[in-house]
Amino acid sequence: MVFQKMNLKSIFAPSTIGALIGFAIGVIPQIRKLLLGDGAPLRVIQDTANLLGYMLGKILTMLGPILVHIRMNNMLGNDRYVALPLIGVLVVKGALIFGLVHSDPLYLFVLLLQFSLPPAMNIGIMTLLFEAGENECSVIMLWTYAFASLSITFWSAAFMWLVARL
Repeated sequence: MVFQKMNLKSIFAPSTIGALIGFAIGVIPQIRKLLLGDGAPLRVIQDTANLLGYMLGKILTMLGPILVHIRMNNMLGNDRYVALPLIGVLVVKGALIFGLVHSDPLYLFVLLLQFSLPPAMNIGIMTLLFEAGENECSVIMLWTYAFASLSITFWSAAFMWLVARL
């Protein structure tokens, strides 16, 4: 009955199994003498694990930012810096037509500009609250603000032209 209520998938996840194997190697002296040390008969396993860990770390260090950059370029470029300002134009124009806002050009410009600004700290606050993804959040914020300088320049000019026409 106890085993039915346990979530065995989470208990026997790969990270848990690896931790248990590492604990067993460290605690049982016979296994430790076989695998660890310069004179160990099976030290090739330790050398292979060290080499694979080193190579995997280097590969992820080199490719990680590139892959995140490509995904963020697509996601942020399409959604954050193209679709959202266009939606903002429709929202502000609709509010102007229905009389929800007055037609002061500076006021309309500020309303439009808010749709093209980067998300500030809301992503960072979410990762701190959930205590996960701090590294990924920093990469997202880096690329968000890198693209924001170009986006705000373009959309500011477009919004000034648009506000003069409204």
